[in-house]
Amino acid sequence: MLSGCSDNAMVTTYDKQIINEKIPCMRLVVFPPDNEIQKTLEVMYSFKKECNFTLNVSNKGGITCNSTQNATNRALSNFPSSYLKIELKKESSLLYSYYIDLKSDVKESDIKNAFNRIKNDLLK
Repeated sequence: MLSGCSDNAMVTTYDKQIINEKIPCMRLVVFPPDNEIQKTLEVMYSFKKECNFTLNVSNKGGITCNSTQNATNRALSNFPSSYLKIELKKESSLLYSYYIDLKSDVKESDIKNAFNRIKNDLLK
């Protein structure tokens, strides 16, 4: 389960077989469109438009966490204001996800760290 307003990346492998399989290719989908994310990832991996595996990347900035349960954390710390989510799917089946709350807008280093984690976990 994803808990909002957290600092650490949450990684979930939904299909344990994916760890042992070789992923032959991936198609990249960035939504909403973001040129910096797209260009950074295209430098790190050679994506193929015709592939059953899709790497879906999404992010959002300007988030405020209004939960009353988090009032103390919000008052005492730098509260996350954006997130980066990356999911690997094969056709419509979710295989793997990476999610991280961030205290600033998504930076190139956040994208690289996320993709390096995915490469380490899946693209050995």
